[in-house]
Amino acid sequence: MTNTTEALARPLQAAPRRLSTVLLALDEQSSDAISLGELVSALHDRSFAPLMVIFAAPNVLLFIPGSSFITGLPLIVIAWQLVCGRPSVWLPGFLSARSIDHARFSRIVSAVHPWVLRVERLARPRYWPASYLVAEGAAGCAALVMATFMFLPIPFANTLPAISVIMLAMGLGERDGLWLTGGLLLALISTVLVIALLGAGAAGVLTLVT
Repeated sequence: MTNTTEALARPLQAAPRRLSTVLLALDEQSSDAISLGELVSALHDRSFAPLMVIFAAPNVLLFIPGSSFITGLPLIVIAWQLVCGRPSVWLPGFLSARSIDHARFSRIVSAVHPWVLRVERLARPRYWPASYLVAEGAAGCAALVMATFMFLPIPFANTLPAISVIMLAMGLGERDGLWLTGGLLLALISTVLVIALLGAGAAGVLTLVT
């Protein structure tokens, strides 16, 4: 079966487990460390939304120095696969072999889980596009741009893109068109702000040079 056929069939499948349940289950199953490959395997075809939240959340809630560089590259790979319409996440070997120690993973889950629960109380299947491919493609394109912003060393350009990725993930995970739309709008705002920051930086450099 082709990727396109599988993707078209997905709206007919049962709704995936709620993201909060997936995160807790992963935390309970983790040993001393869990590799990204094991994480993807455990999630199967539900891997996009949870992984997007896991990699975006440290840039919003934990403020770990250098986290945007560490989490941005996996997000770029995941978003690109959304754009391509893959049914599940595939990671190249150098990323799949990377591991997260249980303490750090638990810290991420502990920080994210209360917020995910609050969102889930507000999110529900509604206003979802007729084509799942359209929704995935739009979310993937926006997440790809946001992940690129997070990966690049641009001061003060991590938080809004990360929140946008989380909103897009919640929209995908809950089949909620409102959250998906909110994530897309925030991605647009983030793009404008990042362009403004880059323009201001370029203008400052030109002023110093001239």
